[in-house]
Amino acid sequence: MLPALTPSRRRLPVRRALLGSASAALALAAVSSQVAATPAPERPVALADTLRSSSWGMDVPVAWLAAPVPSVRHGDVIDILAVRAGDRPYTVPVAYAVHVMSLDDRVLVLEVDQDDAVAIATARGAGMLLVPLLRSTR
Repeated sequence: MLPALTPSRRRLPVRRALLGSASAALALAAVSSQVAATPAPERPVALADTLRSSSWGMDVPVAWLAAPVPSVRHGDVIDILAVRAGDRPYTVPVAYAVHVMSLDDRVLVLEVDQDDAVAIATARGAGMLLVPLLRSTR
């Protein structure tokens, strides 16, 4: 038979418990100060964060273009013409001073306002191809 434990054996002495909690608090404080001193990794900036108010990002597939996109980069400004080929060809300007957000092999991402978005979508819905024109910076 096992001897019964007395209350003094089941509990830590008060002095030992206080020392243990104090050392744990110091260790926690040291770790917290190291975490606070470590800079947070930078988040990549989302395209939505770069849009001006009352504007949208619009993907224009490269297949919609009648001509290759000039050498553009983020922040360049372009104008867009819509072209209809055939028996009665014609060209009409559809968007002015549109900002380029990005370009890759498949899509041109533009920052457009409501009027530009409607004009581009309407021209494309009518079967017209788009011609991007890079604006001069001078």
